[in-house]
Amino acid sequence: MQDGVPPHIATPVKQLLNLHFGNDKIINRHFRTAWPPRSPDLYPCVFWLWDYLKDVVYGDTIANLAELKNRITQHIHNITTETLRSVVEHAVLRFQLIGTN
Repeated sequence: MQDGVPPHIATPVKQLLNLHFGNDKIINRHFRTAWPPRSPDLYPCVFWLWDYLKDVVYGDTIANLAELKNRITQHIHNITTETLRSVVEHAVLRFQLIGTN
């Protein structure tokens, strides 16, 4: 579930996934294996980037779409290499913790 909305998946996508991975290996509400409730979001873009961007981009009032796009671009360019490294290291740590539990 992303932003409180369940994912929707088109029939051709389901067929393609089933063909390549089999119905038993796909975790989704449309397949046999359901997505675990309260499952953690593991990807850095999900658990860090979007929240970070929402915080910094919407800190002030936005007048129009062009300003919104400019702010997003500006704030993405302002993310330092050190910050990205830290985010990836924390993602790796999350995977390791899940692997041991």
